[in-house]
Amino acid sequence: MDDDFEYEPKLFDIRVKPPGKDDAKKGDQECEWDGCVTKGDCKAPQSPDKINEFFYFCKKHAAQYNKTWNFFHGMSDGAVRSYQADQATGNRPTWNMNRNLDGKGVHAKGGRFKDTFGIMGEKVSGEVDERKRSLGRLQSLAMDTLGLDYDSGARIIRARYLKLVKQYHPDANKGDRSTEERLQQVIRAYQVLKTSRLA
Repeated sequence: MDDDFEYEPKLFDIRVKPPGKDDAKKGDQECEWDGCVTKGDCKAPQSPDKINEFFYFCKKHAAQYNKTWNFFHGMSDGAVRSYQADQATGNRPTWNMNRNLDGKGVHAKGGRFKDTFGIMGEKVSGEVDERKRSLGRLQSLAMDTLGLDYDSGARIIRARYLKLVKQYHPDANKGDRSTEERLQQVIRAYQVLKTSRLA
């Protein structure tokens, strides 16, 4: 903004108080710039440590002070980045949203409330409760067909499937088709597990 700017309405002044002189009157706050005696009605922070304590300057000197004032003066680059990251959330703690925390809190111990943050005086343990895989009826039947435990991994399921296919395939049994029905059950069971993304 220009220092020469003067408010001059074209027709008449509609302000309640007409403009007066910029010089400070008795009882008014004077500009704190050295050698300036005008009215200091613009606040400017003193330092980052004293953010709620202000200097009072006139408009001209407030603009000059603001051009040279640097909030991050004296801070290292790491401290500046840390401050900016904290300000993005308003200095409040945050947690990752992409973690599955179903084993904690309300879901732990069969739906009974668990004092996760220790507010009610319970001790907070850092251990995550292991959640067992819950299988549907089709998946559990498929696991039974393959003769596997319910907590078997994808590698074990695939290895067991390949073993059973080789065992029951007619080509491996010299053309004997008596095990063909069992082979079809094994193939269907593996397809169920594959579509369920367990294999």
